[in-house]
Amino acid sequence: MLETPASKNNKSKSRGAVEKRAEAMLRQLVRNMGMSPGDRIPSERQLAERFEISRMTVRKALERLVEMGSLERRSTAGTFIPELSVTRPLSKRVSTSISEVVAQRGHEAGSRLLFFEMAQADANVERRLHLEEGTPVIVIKRLRLSDGKPFCVETSYLPSSLVPGLIAADLIDTPSLYALLRDRFGLTFEKSDFHISVAPVPEVEASLLELPPDEAGLLLRSVVYDVNDRPVESLISWNHPDRVAFESLNDGNSIESIYTDWTRAPIDDGLQ
Repeated sequence: MLETPASKNNKSKSRGAVEKRAEAMLRQLVRNMGMSPGDRIPSERQLAERFEISRMTVRKALERLVEMGSLERRSTAGTFIPELSVTRPLSKRVSTSISEVVAQRGHEAGSRLLFFEMAQADANVERRLHLEEGTPVIVIKRLRLSDGKPFCVETSYLPSSLVPGLIAADLIDTPSLYALLRDRFGLTFEKSDFHISVAPVPEVEASLLELPPDEAGLLLRSVVYDVNDRPVESLISWNHPDRVAFESLNDGNSIESIYTDWTRAPIDDGLQ
C-alpha cells in the first residue's frame, strides 16, 4: 500500500507531538530531581527507560533543549544543566543595577528598548507608587541581556514628574536605567519591596526570552524607594528560569515585604 502525502504528514505531526511531550517530561524531570546548574542529567538510555519512549525521541528532545540553551553538551562527558547567566541579589537595600550585577560576574550586560511612552497610571500603579488618580507615568519596557543572551524582560513605571524631559532616545545606549536616573535627575535609590513567584510567562515575553509557550518563569514584582522613602519605580520583571537565580544577601536587612500590601487582590491588568 502506497503512503499518501496526507499519511506522511500525519505521521510527522505524531512524531512532533511525541518529541514535544518528551521535551516537557525532561524539563519536569530536571525540576523534580532538584538538579542545580552544573549537574549532569541521566543518560539517554536511562531517560528512555524512565519515560518508556525510544532513545531516538529522547535524543531529539535533548537536542532541542541544547539548541534553546536549557541544556549543554560537554563533548563526551554528557549533557549538563548550564551555569546560570545571572544571579540577582535580593535585599531591601538597592545598591546595584542589573547591568552592574551582570558586569560584576564577568559578563557583558546589554539592554534593548522595547517600549517607551507616557500614560496615565492605572489603579495598581497608583496604589504602589502612592499617586493620585490619573497621574501621568513613564512606561519603559526593556529586554535585558547577558553576553547577548536574553535573561529578563522588565517593565518600569516612573512618575513623570520625577523624570521631566526623559525620552526614548535617552535609553537606547544606556544599559543602566538607575545610573541615568541618578546622574540626570538626582534620584538615589535606597530600598525596595519585592515579591517573587513562579508563573506562566506571557506569550510575548516568552518569545523574547526564547522560551516555549506556557513555560513557567520567575516573576519579580517590586517597588523601589528613594532616600526620602518615596516610591519612585514600580517594576515587573519576567526572568528566564534557566538563566536567572535570585540570591538572598546576608547584609543585616530583612528581605520580608513590609512596604506594599501584596496580599491585596490585584486588579486584572496584566500583572501590573
